[in-house]
Amino acid sequence: MATPTVVIVNYNGASTLPTCLEALQKQSAPPSVIVVDNASQDGSLEAAARAFPNVAFVPLRHNVGFARAFNIGVSRIPASDGVVIALNPDTHPNTDFIEQLVAPLHEQRFVGSVAGTLTFATSPHTIASAGIAVHRNGVAIDARLGETLTDGMRATVPVFGASGGAAAYRLSVFRAVGGYCEPFFLYLEDVDLAWRMRLAGYESVWNPLAVARHDYSASAGEGSPFKRRLIARNRIWTLARCLPSTVWQRDWKSILALDAAAVGYGALTMDPAARGRLEALPALPIRLREGAYIRSRSVISTQEIDRWLHPSLSARELRRLRQLTGDLAKKSTL
Repeated sequence: MATPTVVIVNYNGASTLPTCLEALQKQSAPPSVIVVDNASQDGSLEAAARAFPNVAFVPLRHNVGFARAFNIGVSRIPASDGVVIALNPDTHPNTDFIEQLVAPLHEQRFVGSVAGTLTFATSPHTIASAGIAVHRNGVAIDARLGETLTDGMRATVPVFGASGGAAAYRLSVFRAVGGYCEPFFLYLEDVDLAWRMRLAGYESVWNPLAVARHDYSASAGEGSPFKRRLIARNRIWTLARCLPSTVWQRDWKSILALDAAAVGYGALTMDPAARGRLEALPALPIRLREGAYIRSRSVISTQEIDRWLHPSLSARELRRLRQLTGDLAKKSTL
């Protein structure tokens, strides 16, 4: 298998990108690196290009969002049998991160993606993400969020899909299923991709040993109105594109109950998540047509999907997990 390629999408990452690139240079298995810059205005592209001449930089004239920028980076990779790694610029990977992340792809031919372990920079033994967990009411969240990463966690574990903050994809599979859905712009494009890879019959695993610390305070508005709006919109689009019809027919009440509660809450509190759901509606016919095509190519049964769906997550538990992430992110700014 060819040398893996890390694709980093940068947007005004002057405070974090150099640290991430330096950590990648110190890897036990050094990767190729492509940085796609989304028209940064803070000089981060120019400074990084001077400091890291071995990195390929792709400057974009406009901010096209994470999904399209990442796909542009992937288009610069010539090999079809290699590995592409998605990594946030505000992460600091351990020295064996790349080696551990790609190992399952060498060892297990039906694995299409590998989830790395993201921990909080402010609490390095607290898991921020161990892949993606999906619930029967359509909620997709980071797996094992808030759990403690222990020395006993060493073996790979099956997971629904890989979180785009630290993920390895088999390049041929990424391309075959269509890459990230570019209209999403930002957020949940990894969930949409995880669904499509599942429906195409590919497995995903989490490797606890592939660890990168994530500085959530440097992300694009952790808990911000912008993030909440896009997550709400993209949730609707993901379900329209990827949810099997048999699952929808069975679970539609719990799915709609969550969205109805969110819209009602949003109407009272001006929560941007309610606006995001409304913004999903004009393009819903397009997303549904895309979904018909995606589902027509599915090779797995409802029973196989069911074994990955966790019980519905309550609004209270969602708020608790969101508060946990916010509290740990804020610590680095205190």
